[in-house]
Amino acid sequence: MSAASTPLPRAAHEPSASETRALLWTWILSSVLLFGGATAWILVEHPENGRWIWLQMLGLASLPGKYVIFSGVASASPLGPWPLCVLAIATDLAVAATLAIGLGPLGRVPWVGPTLRKGHDSAEEVLAQYPRLRRMAFWGVVLFVYLPLPASGSIGGTFVGQLLGLRRGQGLWAVVLGGALVSVTFAALAAALGSQAEAMLKNPWVSVAAVLVFAVVVFLAYRATRDALRK
Repeated sequence: MSAASTPLPRAAHEPSASETRALLWTWILSSVLLFGGATAWILVEHPENGRWIWLQMLGLASLPGKYVIFSGVASASPLGPWPLCVLAIATDLAVAATLAIGLGPLGRVPWVGPTLRKGHDSAEEVLAQYPRLRRMAFWGVVLFVYLPLPASGSIGGTFVGQLLGLRRGQGLWAVVLGGALVSVTFAALAAALGSQAEAMLKNPWVSVAAVLVFAVVVFLAYRATRDALRK
């Protein structure tokens, strides 16, 4: 059997009909909210560079991820950091719901299937390195998505939830919560950067110092958290 047709591992719990219905409605409503809301806003507001929203949405759902929120400080962006934070949360909900109900069929799609299997394997490796995540279950998934761990994100978080034995609905909301925390953190940082942008541009040494101090603080906090999760 080829790699593209190899079925993905199943969740620890057999899905119930009621859970599947709830996830299906969550997927429908989140998709309508995301795409319908974005379309309605563009039609009503007629923002300059409105087409950026679709590119930002694609970035939020793929490799750039939450870093797209920082594009909100650009004057050409139709959305600022906080509106992009809301867009990121809505995008996470739609992506996580899609994964929760469609892992089986998606696993048989060329390119998508291997990508999902890679996310599954990476999730297993992370859990092997950070046993505390396994013991924390729901909050372990939230932390996995929130912290800059390997493969963290909607795909990795969905598989971590399954590997930890969470039901699909529990895993979905853990992924969304972790993503929302990241989005709020990044939006706050982007808003702070935007409010100080003029002063920082006038004094590049202030910019360099601020970036270095922030990087050191984030690294130390991340290392302390990483070491704690490995125990």
